[in-house]
Amino acid sequence: MTEITKKQQYLILLATSLGVLMNPLLASMLILALPNIGADFLVSARDLGWMSTAYILANAVCLVPGAWFVDKIGYKKSFIAGTIIVAVTCLLSVFASSYVSLLTWRVLSGVGVSLLMITSLAILTRIFPKEKRGFVIGINTTMVYVGLTLGPFLGGILTETLGWHSIFLIMAPVVLLSGIMLALCMKTEFTLPVKKFDGVGALLYAVSMLALMYGLSTITDTGSIFLAGFGLILFAVFVWYEQRRENPILHIRLFFENKRFARSSYAALLNYAAVYAVTYMVSLYLQSIGQLNAAEAGMIMLFQPLIQVVATPVAGKISDKIDAKYLVTAGMILTIVGLLILSGLGISMTNVAGYIMITQVFIGLGAALFSAPNTSTIMGSVAPAEYSMASSVVSVVRQVGMLISMAVCMAAISLFVGSTDMLGPSMYEEFVEALRVSMLISSGLAVIGVFFSWFRGTVPAEK
Repeated sequence: MTEITKKQQYLILLATSLGVLMNPLLASMLILALPNIGADFLVSARDLGWMSTAYILANAVCLVPGAWFVDKIGYKKSFIAGTIIVAVTCLLSVFASSYVSLLTWRVLSGVGVSLLMITSLAILTRIFPKEKRGFVIGINTTMVYVGLTLGPFLGGILTETLGWHSIFLIMAPVVLLSGIMLALCMKTEFTLPVKKFDGVGALLYAVSMLALMYGLSTITDTGSIFLAGFGLILFAVFVWYEQRRENPILHIRLFFENKRFARSSYAALLNYAAVYAVTYMVSLYLQSIGQLNAAEAGMIMLFQPLIQVVATPVAGKISDKIDAKYLVTAGMILTIVGLLILSGLGISMTNVAGYIMITQVFIGLGAALFSAPNTSTIMGSVAPAEYSMASSVVSVVRQVGMLISMAVCMAAISLFVGSTDMLGPSMYEEFVEALRVSMLISSGLAVIGVFFSWFRGTVPAEK
């Protein structure tokens, strides 16, 4: 294998981090552009939700079968292919003639991003030694928070000054740059011997994830709970089937034989399920009960991701020196404290901004202490032949956790308020109750996560 210099290592880190940045940046930039897109294509607010839903579904469905593809053609080729797909679909989105065609390019973009998500962690785990793994994964993870932090700000400016098409136009060369950098700096290709493609397993996984994730994302619609239940049952069938396959599409045995891998994955699922929708609920609170405009609310909510951007690489570096369970468990406990404080929000409060910023300190530090060390644990608990699969698992549990978080909050709103469209002064008390209940449920999920965080098994020998 060709020796990779330290300079090349960090240029590859930069390239993969730019690739990872695309997912949260593009998604969060488009949020502020949705009204303009709706006006251009005469699309209702409800149908505009498919811009995010279709993208997330395509991404989640492709993550597991994508790992087989990555192992077959190689990490480097797969990453470059992902950047090309995303860049081309962004350019085609600029010239979309209808909302259906724009959605089509968003779906294909989700496919491309899945390749970037699978390969970025797998590449970094391959080229960096174990003693630096937490730090580089921390840098990589930080780019997610950078994207979430900068996205709304940049998206708002671009939409207002150049129109929503400019978002896609600017993203295309950025993602291409990451592919070019990796192609020039990574001289070694990593491929693995793969067995016959498990078509039945891939189909079971795809259908179960579509049903489960669509059901969760539309949880307040009639029949969605049954669709999510069907998806869960079908996923159980998928697990049963994969355990009996010689060439499974997903190495289910790891969840039964590798306690550290399994419990770290469960902890990640519960962490994202606990915190993802906090931003959504706080945003609604500030712009309704808090009587703030979008810009003022955005400035307050910027505090949490900024904490995560600063603290995540530090937590990743510390996890290289001590067992990650101490950091991850501490992060989960801080998250619980933040969620419990947030559940105390009321209608008549003085210094609401200060109160919410206190909760953001706990939740932001909690996320920083949790994310990179836990991801490093997952990647470090498997053999090199399973890096791409482990990377896809990290992404899948993140996506499912996010949807569970939104499902909890949307169900609470549906139960107490009816709809966010009705969120006027007469419904403030009901909304506060929905916020309180959803935050208490979220903190309960995080409490379960503490168990998986602490009792995750011993540190394995070097892989």
